Amino acid sequence: MKVSAKKTKVTATTDGFDFLGWHFKVQSNGKFKCTPSVENYKKFRQKLKNIVNCSNYGSLVKAEKLSPIVRGWRNYHKFCKMDGSRFSLWHTRNRTWFVFNKETKLTKESTTQLIEKAFPKIPYSENTHVMVKGNKSPYDGDLTYWSQRNSKLYDGETSKALKKQNHTCGYCGLKCTTEERVHLHHIDGNHHNWKSKNLIGIHESCHDYIHMSKRVTP
Repeated sequence: MKVSAKKTKVTATTDGFDFLGWHFKVQSNGKFKCTPSVENYKKFRQKLKNIVNCSNYGSLVKAEKLSPIVRGWRNYHKFCKMDGSRFSLWHTRNRTWFVFNKETKLTKESTTQLIEKAFPKIPYSENTHVMVKGNKSPYDGDLTYWSQRNSKLYDGETSKALKKQNHTCGYCGLKCTTEERVHLHHIDGNHHNWKSKNLIGIHESCHDYIHMSKRVTP
């Protein structure tokens, strides 16, 4: 690996540095702290503003577009320090509420429901990421270890499904490693049916194949 002199600088950990959208810093008490970087936060907020201020969409469409962006951002930073009004997005939520509420067909109650949909709550826990064992490598062939570790990268129903399936794909039966993302599949095709019997964790490619095979060709 060649280190670029232009892109690299040496800095003290107590001064803090940005990497992959995070800001890392060792505090004066010796404890490690990680938060979303300023640049990452600005770009994220700009994405939200572009949707909220767009006059081409109604509030319902805006909420549907905001939801995956907010969920993805919060999941990405779920091991960071995310408390306080800034990272809780309180100000952004509040402004969005007033924008949504301008629609005459919406009441205060229905506006609040849309806001809850647009800004889903994702639990976070600072520095609780699972460390890789010192002697483990993605190339060591230990699919059991890496499949079990992979399931810990997912929250809620996806993680439950993987554990129930012994960390194997519910479609092809192969182990779920970190090389490919895992999707949650609704067996009956009803995305409102969240019963555990109707949910399986499968490889992204398997998920694409299932839905591709169900398409009706003209």
